[in-house]
Amino acid sequence: MKGYFASHFFNDAMFRWTEEVASYIESETGINMYVPQRNGEINDKRENDDIITDIKIAQADTLELKKANILFACLDGLTIDDGVAGEIMGFGLIKEMEEEYNIPDRKPRLIIGIITDMRWQGTGDNHLYRNLMILGKVKEHGYIVEGYPGEDDYKEKIIAIVKNFEEKYF
Repeated sequence: MKGYFASHFFNDAMFRWTEEVASYIESETGINMYVPQRNGEINDKRENDDIITDIKIAQADTLELKKANILFACLDGLTIDDGVAGEIMGFGLIKEMEEEYNIPDRKPRLIIGIITDMRWQGTGDNHLYRNLMILGKVKEHGYIVEGYPGEDDYKEKIIAIVKNFEEKYF
């Protein structure tokens, strides 16, 4: 089973969170995970900035989305990161087109959206808005897992969903 971990990893805090959560999922499930921040050819701005192009990034990440069974998508941030939103829509459309056109040997696919922003659980003025089209695509093809800052129980929820998916399809 293959996974793809989509997040906005361009600052230290999110880079570390992404690695921590992706590594936890890998260790608990054995998933072969693609984590874009680990792909230095397209994301090492210090060493490869002169050869990184938008086309190379799009091609490399799209190839891995096509291979993945599960898309893990971080929904945190001021808004859902543009790249993460694109990965969610792309992955959902791949699944839909494979089904619509009855592609033989199509992969079972699932999206797990992860949100740990405490404002998500607020109400009224305290509620964090997320783009409804992106949330809808996540829910249409999977689940939104909620966490709370400083607590790790959301990771166990992710593992339970992955194991249920694996039992059903593999």
